[in-house]
Amino acid sequence: MKFAGIWPEERKWNRPSSYMVLIPFLTMLCFATGPQTIDLSLIANDLNLVVENLSMANMTMTVSLVKTMTFWMNGKSLKSLLKFMAKDWTIVETQTERETMVNSARITRKTTMRCTIMCQLVLVCYVILRLCSNNQNKLLFRGYFPYNISVSPNYELTVIGQIMAATYAAAMYTSVDTFVAMLVLHVCGQLSNLKDDLRNIHLHDKTVLQTKLKKIVQKHDYINRFAETIENCFNMMLLIQILGCTIQLCFQSFQAIMSFEEEAERYMIFQIAFLCIYIIYVMVQLYLYCYVGEKLTVESIDIADTAYHCEWYNLPPKDAGLLIIIMCRATSSPLKLTAGKFCCFTILLYSQILKTSVSYISVLYATKG
Repeated sequence: MKFAGIWPEERKWNRPSSYMVLIPFLTMLCFATGPQTIDLSLIANDLNLVVENLSMANMTMTVSLVKTMTFWMNGKSLKSLLKFMAKDWTIVETQTERETMVNSARITRKTTMRCTIMCQLVLVCYVILRLCSNNQNKLLFRGYFPYNISVSPNYELTVIGQIMAATYAAAMYTSVDTFVAMLVLHVCGQLSNLKDDLRNIHLHDKTVLQTKLKKIVQKHDYINRFAETIENCFNMMLLIQILGCTIQLCFQSFQAIMSFEEEAERYMIFQIAFLCIYIIYVMVQLYLYCYVGEKLTVESIDIADTAYHCEWYNLPPKDAGLLIIIMCRATSSPLKLTAGKFCCFTILLYSQILKTSVSYISVLYATKG
């Protein structure tokens, strides 16, 4: 994220690092998204070219551009979240709490590594496949350029620019997703620790009971504000991503199906294998959001159940009544990760997106026929 200029920090007009983001942004815009979007109007009558345009770089680059700008504009808020996370690690009181946080961090680390490897694999496979199948001066991504790309060095420089754009897009696409997942899983870990505090509330002496209850209520409020900051920073970005993923899954799957019906060509098997890997990658990234979104909602609602099932009957009536505040907050406004406030990320939403994509594939197949 640092080499792309989007690492969370406060943006200032007199700080050079605040403008590093222009390099990846303009590279993706000028060598991929812009030319492909313009070319889309020129190839509107050719379904195969439209499918290729929308299934490959255009939609992916557009989502990466949105992620880049969203992350850059929310640098100050994200930096504060990182500070809060560092503080949470310093105020851990028990070994159980630390183990819970370590487990969340371990899951985040494994997820980041696997998503990064899969993303780079997709990128390398695509570049190699395009270069191997290039019998003429063809670009990595078909697009309209206001200059002659068939002569040297225009062709070489354009290809280099497109490779850089693809590299930046792959880095932005994956790093932002795993960063958001890291924040959400941290919130889930904090909610799990809060549930442990509620289960053990009856073990405290009466002299410190009210103080402990006060800390629990304050911590619950702090976790809610943390999660709401994540939601406010990324909900519009996630709306665009969910639309982009639906389009990608639809057109990529359609392209893979059509590849089976075409006559055998050189590298056809590799093309089909690449499309399958690409589809799996998009599905994994979408599932990541749906998984952490559902986990966040379940953990937040479970706070109310934990407060209800804790041994509140062993507490003084006045102190036991304070648990109602936590229960009401957890049930009335559970934490959610939404796509533009329209829908919540859950496993159900994931299945609905897959069904919608399959429906659109049927429509495209009928149109093709």
